[in-house]
Amino acid sequence: MQIRRLDSMNLKKEEDWEGNNAAFTCPKCEKVFIVSAIIHRHGRQCPACGKSIGRVKGGRKSDGIANIQW
Repeated sequence: MQIRRLDSMNLKKEEDWEGNNAAFTCPKCEKVFIVSAIIHRHGRQCPACGKSIGRVKGGRKSDGIANIQW
């Protein structure tokens, strides 16, 4: 499996990260979906294909971590 970690200081145009919420683009089907560190404590699978999972721990400005695995 591959993992892409979001860089809070250098987000791509298809990514966003505000507070403890991050927007990912699924590398398999290109569906954009949002993941919340509070609501999706164990990550959230892509709602379209289920072949990737986004995870957020903490916030963007508090040295949090956001990544997508596929």
